[in-house]
Amino acid sequence: MSALKTRLAVMVTALVLGLALSAAAEQPRTFEFDAYAVARTPVLSARAVDRDALLLEDVQRDAEGLAPRFAEPQLVNITPETDGAWEEAGANVRWRLRVTAAGANSLNFGFSQYRLPKNAQLMIYPADAVSADDRRGVRLFTEQHNKLHGELWTPVVLSDDVMIELTLPAGSRHDYALELTSINRGYRFFTDVLAEAEKAGSCNVDVVCPEGDDWRLEINSVAVYSTGGSLFCTGAMINNTAGDGTPYFLTANHCSITSSNDQSLVVYWNFQSPTCGQQGGGSLADFQTGSTFLAAGSSSDYTLVLLDDMPDPAFEVSYAGWDKSGAEATTAVAIHHPNCDEKSISFDNGPTTTTSYLGTTVPGDGTHVRITAWDLGTTEPGSSGSPLFNQAHRIIGQLHGGYASCTSLTSDYYGKLSVSFAGMAQWLDPGSSGAVTCDTYAPWASGLAVGGANLAAAGNAGGPFTPSSTSYTLTNNSAYGIDYAVSCDVAWAAVTYGASGSIPAGGTATVDVALTASANSLPNAAYAGVLTFTNLTDGDGTTTRPVSLVVGVPSLQVSFPLDTNPGWTTAGQWAWGVPTGLGGQYGNPDPTTGYTGANVYGYNLAGDYANSLAATHLTSAPIDCSNLGAVSVKFWRWLNVEQPTYDHATFSVSNDGVNFTQVWTNGAQITDNAWTQVAYDISAVADGQATVYLRWTMGTTDSSWQFSGWNVDDIEIWGLPAQDLSAVGDVPAQRLALGNHPNPFNPTTTIEWAMGADGNADLAVYDVQGRLVRHLVSTFVAAGDYATVWDGADDAGRRVGSGLYFARLAAGGQVVQHKMVMLK
Repeated sequence: MSALKTRLAVMVTALVLGLALSAAAEQPRTFEFDAYAVARTPVLSARAVDRDALLLEDVQRDAEGLAPRFAEPQLVNITPETDGAWEEAGANVRWRLRVTAAGANSLNFGFSQYRLPKNAQLMIYPADAVSADDRRGVRLFTEQHNKLHGELWTPVVLSDDVMIELTLPAGSRHDYALELTSINRGYRFFTDVLAEAEKAGSCNVDVVCPEGDDWRLEINSVAVYSTGGSLFCTGAMINNTAGDGTPYFLTANHCSITSSNDQSLVVYWNFQSPTCGQQGGGSLADFQTGSTFLAAGSSSDYTLVLLDDMPDPAFEVSYAGWDKSGAEATTAVAIHHPNCDEKSISFDNGPTTTTSYLGTTVPGDGTHVRITAWDLGTTEPGSSGSPLFNQAHRIIGQLHGGYASCTSLTSDYYGKLSVSFAGMAQWLDPGSSGAVTCDTYAPWASGLAVGGANLAAAGNAGGPFTPSSTSYTLTNNSAYGIDYAVSCDVAWAAVTYGASGSIPAGGTATVDVALTASANSLPNAAYAGVLTFTNLTDGDGTTTRPVSLVVGVPSLQVSFPLDTNPGWTTAGQWAWGVPTGLGGQYGNPDPTTGYTGANVYGYNLAGDYANSLAATHLTSAPIDCSNLGAVSVKFWRWLNVEQPTYDHATFSVSNDGVNFTQVWTNGAQITDNAWTQVAYDISAVADGQATVYLRWTMGTTDSSWQFSGWNVDDIEIWGLPAQDLSAVGDVPAQRLALGNHPNPFNPTTTIEWAMGADGNADLAVYDVQGRLVRHLVSTFVAAGDYATVWDGADDAGRRVGSGLYFARLAAGGQVVQHKMVMLK
């Protein structure tokens, strides 16, 4: 390869002719193509696609080391109440809007608000489609796609003229939320009719070829994905030491997934050639959307996210094993999507070495695994983020970049998993077992598999809550029949259908879970429970799934408009005042005024930040959140900072003014030229805390390019008003209170809890997957307040790892939950 994969001028694309309805979604109840209806539907004409101009822009994007791009987003603000047309459709009402974009190869959409009621559906399809089997893509979404983050990002439809169609029961005409904010207009994609030059190199080896026979489990862990409807890379599902199928997805940091765009992830499984040597003909029908950013690092170029949902069992997704020992591989295998085309496999028959990125000296800075040259196959742009396996079929790194291609037998460099692991240990080794290796887990290969969206409901106190129910599909992958049982550990949710039964070999069963009447009596708070799916025959595939309920809508509690100086602690060139619009040696200059009013807090209001800057902070005064739950922070940002390989901007929070938890850091170069509002969940640190500190940090920076840095305005604290834990004696009858201090903690913390009436109390600690960690109290107690020390160990006496945990108090048919953070 003549240039770095992360620095190529021509980035490749995406999508294949032959997209079908997602296997994760139900088939449309009806598909009524009506040429007259299409003709009379209002048309939104998005900007035409100028492919040549966009390719020129990609040259600059390439120079900045940005991820491959296949589409250009256009920001809009469209709802069914402002655009399109409604009509009656029998017992339903239907809304349609056509979206066209001249010159586009494909269209996909980002909805910043998405919530559908029961029996509603959103369909997205080519305007001239005649059936749900149209190979260009017919996309169907229902209430099962409702997410707590409230967003929906769709896979592509291969057309420049697309119908968006919302169907609602007539009685639910106003019971929905749908706001289209991004139309992503494709200008690159691969189809069978394009020139051979548009494809990945011919030396690539299709994974369906015999060379892949020994790697079938690992092949099924690798996927191609998009973010923001625009960018593409490769990643892999990765196993954890609990072997519980938690959908952790590993990829590269330079692919630019952050906490700001993680909801937009669209993962495509099983995109591979049906015939060895075809290098084409794959399908992107197996997809899922949404994720939560967990961790990232630039030195070894890794990112870990948690996918919103378990993959559909029909996709047969594996969870790749790993080796964190740092030992060199005697031979190595890469499984990847070259140019984001059909999945390929590459082999290096010699040992790997440890070097710096792009270096040859051993061990260099020790951050990367070097493939000297591939013996069979190669990698290409779009392969970035793909896993490298050692001879034992375990991941030892993910692709950062290199020079290899079909015409260049040169090196590739993978971020070393042994370096990255510390940043991912709390998820990949949740029990702090200290295991050095973990094997591949393929739940589809045998035993019980559970598919379907988890129940994650929300609404005001007293209800109604949305969604109120969900369904799971249980699949028996064994060669013999099994018996199963399903149970739920909270009173506000229950299994309403299929709580137990038998499943024949290869068969399926449906399990329905719904909120109970108890949910309507819960006070404002966030609640969590656990569903347990048990294989009664042999235990193979026994697993758990979380259920959650948020009661109450957070509201604005505290605001700092910065019209006057709040007197926060500043260091270096942090200052309150009027920005001057100067700076911008690189990126954009500072603003000339605040988002509202004249004043802001900014780093160097008169220009750029300095070279070789140490981490320098703006720290708020303490904010009282002692009577708040589900706390979040919102503020308006005007930020310019170089990519994190060189310069850093962060936002952190603390509840003691000493130990700060990083909430956000720049995962890429940022060049704001307008005020942008951002929001972050800080509940794990702030809920029920009397002294919450916000901190913005500028630096460290390197010794070259300078940008204009941070400017912030209109800082707000949002939350749910809750019981004041300092006045637990005033808890009304049958009401519960729960908190802890210190938080974060290490190694012990005191959990404070209160009972408003005599009764049986059950206090326990759970991890983020809903698994029991420690049972602390289970006895009859009198009304009053109590304190219980948790020493950071599980029921077996083993120390738990760093991460998020939940204290859960159950009494009198009610359950309250509180977030706690262990920091080591």
